[in-house]
Amino acid sequence: MHDPFHRTQPAPVRLAEPTLLNMKHKLLIIFLLGIFSLVIQEVSGQGTQSFCGTTGAFIVEPETGCAPMKVNLTNQMTNAESVTYSYNFDRKSTEPPKEADRSYELTYTYNNPGTYTILQYGSIKDVGGFTLCKDVTVKETRGPQAELIACTNGKVRVTLGDDAITKAYDVVTINWGEGSPQQVNLKTNTAPFFEHTYASAGNLPAITLKGSYTSALCNAEANTTTLKASAAQSLASIRVRVVEMMADGHATVTYDGMEGIETKLFIAKGDEAFTFTNKSGKTGGVQSASVSQLDPKAVYRFQLRSTDICGNVIESPVVSTIAVKQGSLSADEILSLEWENQPNTNGMVEYQLMRNGTVIFNTPDRLSYEDTDVKCGNTYEYKIVGIVENDVRSYSAPISLEPKTDVPGDITNALVTVNDANTISTKVELSGVGLTSEYNLIVERALLGSTNFELVSPANNQSLQWDDTNVNTSQSSYCYRFQYENACKMKSPSFSTPVCSILLTTSTPDIVWNPDAPFISTVGNYTLQQVDEAGNLANETPKGLSTNHTLDLASQSDFGYRIEAKSADGNFTSLSNLLNFRSEAILLIPDAFTPNGDAYNERFEVKAYFVKDFSMSIFSRWGEVIYHSDDIAEGWDGNFKTGKAPGGYYLYKIEATNATGEKVVKNGSFLLIR
Repeated sequence: MHDPFHRTQPAPVRLAEPTLLNMKHKLLIIFLLGIFSLVIQEVSGQGTQSFCGTTGAFIVEPETGCAPMKVNLTNQMTNAESVTYSYNFDRKSTEPPKEADRSYELTYTYNNPGTYTILQYGSIKDVGGFTLCKDVTVKETRGPQAELIACTNGKVRVTLGDDAITKAYDVVTINWGEGSPQQVNLKTNTAPFFEHTYASAGNLPAITLKGSYTSALCNAEANTTTLKASAAQSLASIRVRVVEMMADGHATVTYDGMEGIETKLFIAKGDEAFTFTNKSGKTGGVQSASVSQLDPKAVYRFQLRSTDICGNVIESPVVSTIAVKQGSLSADEILSLEWENQPNTNGMVEYQLMRNGTVIFNTPDRLSYEDTDVKCGNTYEYKIVGIVENDVRSYSAPISLEPKTDVPGDITNALVTVNDANTISTKVELSGVGLTSEYNLIVERALLGSTNFELVSPANNQSLQWDDTNVNTSQSSYCYRFQYENACKMKSPSFSTPVCSILLTTSTPDIVWNPDAPFISTVGNYTLQQVDEAGNLANETPKGLSTNHTLDLASQSDFGYRIEAKSADGNFTSLSNLLNFRSEAILLIPDAFTPNGDAYNERFEVKAYFVKDFSMSIFSRWGEVIYHSDDIAEGWDGNFKTGKAPGGYYLYKIEATNATGEKVVKNGSFLLIR
């Protein structure tokens, strides 16, 4: 016959193939109908039930025994067909076992301890399918597990294993090899370990373990374990995980302890020696200790010291606290922070700066930060988190800071200098309190000599060096004054002292400049700079505090001039506009003269510069030449032939050649006054 899962077993009668095939189909249909009927009977208004039913019948012997345990089954179902078993069935399963888990055998051996479910299922012709589950219990017989630590002084410690083998027993007996054995009831025991000290520290006797059950079943079959000694356990897992300093001066230290190992917490202030905090414990897992009456602004080091069962003191890595304070930079809307700590045993990975609980900055080594993302009127809480190797954390005590709101002082350092014909550069240097990362530098301008200052800087001017491009530096001198407004809308009490640009002008052969200081401090000295056509400095003439200079025009060629002013303290330098002179003929011709014997303006004299050849003719109103000279040093004295020329207007014609050979002709008139 064949079961409905196509598993074959020997049949007593050999059938012809057509008959055998028909029987397969018939048995399959009968079995499935039976199973379906069985499931319908067990639903009873609930969801799908377990495949384990109550309609089968078999005997299992034994139901409880020692590993390895052999069970024998006896089928009690009459006229049953295709009776199949599964020796390790899941009671919760709603499906029949997989093919690999099916068996027609009536014996089975369990090698490992545990509780197992045996499933029986099959069918009865014209009745339907049946199933039944029974449990068997296999007791552990393998030897219990434990760790044995032996010290050189004769002390030993046994720590029973937390494994399934050991926990399967009710009692474990420790045979120390001398004296009475020690029995441990595993159902009630809370001790983490068991110790024994031998009088002699030489070779230890064999220490054995044996498990047993209160029912005495399988006690004889239980095996004995002989323990092998090892050195004292490593205490490397005992270490500080977190150090957190609080604002009220107490520190919380979180660390990993070890069951049964005494661990003490030590502290050192700065680089001083460690002292015991009177905080200790012997518990495993995450532990916490609090140390009070500390200075939250100071730096402390923490260390754990643990004693193993052999008396060895093991020191954990040192973890330092972090102290954060307000930095030395003092400015509005900038909060400066500094922090410090002592070296940790393990390396620092990074510092994290938290503001109001959010990380705003991280660095592997910096110990300061300027927070510019703050506003006046708000209070901010800062905390430093140090991340040390091996996932250790150190938290500083929080510090609360509020941006400063001092009134800025008056501006006491400022400079103006001429850049070109249409640009004057202004520069301000700031000092004192009330300075912010954002500000408005107010710049006002007036013509030299005027008190009518007007705003020329843009709104929210953020530049301490600002260029005024709406000027004519060759025509006028301009004065500027400055006022500072910080981000808290607080202004310096008054405007700065006005500072003025230098205007260089000429009244040939003299050049002059205004004495008004181009900076707030006083002028230390002036220097006349001579600049060639390429703009290169060709010569300098110290002028002290003089505000004029006379040019030697007869020896000049193409040059420009400007004045450089230096402040008395040497901190500032200002330049004037550039005044250009070219080697073109310059003729200075008077429009009248008075030859009356008073020794003043007695001759008609022409001043000529940059001239090589010169001739001058003077004519009467009728065109008669009454005077001629080729010497520029001579002039007409007002006489004609042997007598005095009458008063009135006369004409002149001057012809000259300049330094480049160009001819210059000048015609005009002048008045002779008698």
